[in-house]
Amino acid sequence: MSYHATVEQFFLSLKGSGLALSANDYQLIGEWETRNVPVKLICRAIENGYYCFEEQSSRQSKKISLIKIQKYIEEEIQKETYK
Repeated sequence: MSYHATVEQFFLSLKGSGLALSANDYQLIGEWETRNVPVKLICRAIENGYYCFEEQSSRQSKKISLIKIQKYIEEEIQKETYK
């Protein structure tokens, strides 16, 4: 499975809704792939970011996008990169 498809399926299954991501989300995935961020790290960062966002937000989880949790994902990438 491709990098994009793996990340997309992981995120959509975590959310439990949606059939596809937004164009901005696809672009973000492309940037991570270009930076050679391992897909396992991205999925772990997405999961952590998802739950952080959900805890700090009163919004329904169905409204979460990769763009909205990007800061959490980038923090996770930075932590892993500078271990």
